[in-house]
Amino acid sequence: VGERSHSLKQLKWIASHILELISGLAFVVMITVVFANVLLRFITGKSLIWTEEVAAIGFIWSIFLGAAVCYKQRGGLISMDVLIGGLHGWARKYADLILDALQVVLCIVFFSLSWKFAMSASNKFSLALNLPYTIYDIPVAISFVFMAYYAGKRTVEDIKNLKNDSGDTEKGEC
Repeated sequence: VGERSHSLKQLKWIASHILELISGLAFVVMITVVFANVLLRFITGKSLIWTEEVAAIGFIWSIFLGAAVCYKQRGGLISMDVLIGGLHGWARKYADLILDALQVVLCIVFFSLSWKFAMSASNKFSLALNLPYTIYDIPVAISFVFMAYYAGKRTVEDIKNLKNDSGDTEKGEC
């Protein structure tokens, strides 16, 4: 039972950190390929054509998935917090709810647009590796899916906070 519990904990950790893992791996691949190409160019005077494509893919994946990682925590990215930072009490809670719900809608719209864009590039291929351009574009859609999920979680938390506060007020507590 102990091993099974440990395995489940590891799986849960991997699932909750999948964006960090993929983004980090993409970043490491990008840095490694660029460094190896610079080293090769220094030693031989020649470079590999495909490294530019691999570096670009690693960069794009690390940036967009990294943005979703930052979005996971409220305030992780510069956002509407600047506008509502001065609000307190009920005004702040309603502003949080409205902004989080709006972010869900916007992320879903942006996901839809980025998905269509990524799929439209599936018949175009890169020169060196002959990869479909969808590989370059799909991280944007993946990022917006996760952002919509995180914004949805925050929206649910906002609703719970409002319900809990309204229950306290009904009991005569402030």
